[in-house]
Amino acid sequence: MGLVPPDFGGRDEPLRRAKTVVDRLARGTPAPFVLYRGVRGVGKTALLAYVRQQAGRRGILTAHLEADRDDAELVGVRRGLLHEAAPLLEGVDRDLARRLAAISVSPAADPTTPAGAATLKPAPNAAAGVEALVSDVALLAGATGRSVLLTVDEVHEAEDRLLRPLLRAAHRAAQDALPLGMLLSGLPSAAEHVFREGQTYTERLERIDLGLLDRVGTAIAIRGPFQRDASAEVDDLVVDAIHDGSGGYPWFVQLWGAALWDAASSPHRIELPDARQAGVEVHDRVTAFFADRWSRVPSGRATNLVVALAEAGGDVEVGTLLETLDLTHQAISPARRDLLDLGLCWSPSRGRLAFTVPGFASWIARTRPQDG
Repeated sequence: MGLVPPDFGGRDEPLRRAKTVVDRLARGTPAPFVLYRGVRGVGKTALLAYVRQQAGRRGILTAHLEADRDDAELVGVRRGLLHEAAPLLEGVDRDLARRLAAISVSPAADPTTPAGAATLKPAPNAAAGVEALVSDVALLAGATGRSVLLTVDEVHEAEDRLLRPLLRAAHRAAQDALPLGMLLSGLPSAAEHVFREGQTYTERLERIDLGLLDRVGTAIAIRGPFQRDASAEVDDLVVDAIHDGSGGYPWFVQLWGAALWDAASSPHRIELPDARQAGVEVHDRVTAFFADRWSRVPSGRATNLVVALAEAGGDVEVGTLLETLDLTHQAISPARRDLLDLGLCWSPSRGRLAFTVPGFASWIARTRPQDG
């Protein structure tokens, strides 16, 4: 997960919006802010990495952050962003340095030379520090003629502390026509309550939901690398087998593609026997993937909750789980929180619980690991 695939099958709209962001930044103009949402393994992180690659090739400075719920003071975020913004500080003059709200640039030994090393100024709170720092980055971008693309992954982990100051600063940068763009990613529920608040700074943030691939998307993802890199054709029956076997889940489609590449017996045509051989490897990889997730389920009520959720199909009202387990909300709350914190589950809406990866429910029901 997270690696850039050879082809983003079925992701035309997310790629189109990303291209718009990069194109505008390449012209030195403000760009849209886009939030990609989806369950784990649908390509959010890979998409951000791919766009950073494309932006870098066009001379755009890229900075990447990953939200961390344990970083209560956003120390890691602020230090990381300061480090990523270092190229903007090279040769910054004294007048510009004095205008910075979050970055302190030490005077150089020679007053006729550019300012020296940069550190973070004290901030009244973590959110204010992030907002001021992003504003400084936008200001530096405009002053130095360098456009900046900021990508932020896992925003659901710290959106109350992190997302609002990011959006406020980015919105102000856009109002000042500064060349800053922002792409974010998170689980399907990311930023939902922020949007409901209807603040002005959310109006520029576009939401794009990444779901499972349809057959056409699966076909593009599988056939593209074979045609481009090996001039090999992939039979329709192979595409059907992969789409059915993966359920259109992009992470599994990637596993199928890699295994099929290794299993191919002909240099020119990929046929059903190749897919059957690849399927053995994929089965082992998928089993290990789900087994690893199962091993992270805490014992006791969390295990019982996961089993009940699996038996209910993997996405259900919490009230239904309470009836199945004969427990109260108070009794189940710690176990539910543990599963959310571990990234094994998420809440599609208020009062619902679901697994963060497709197929986990059917794997539990099929293998019954709790009986082992």
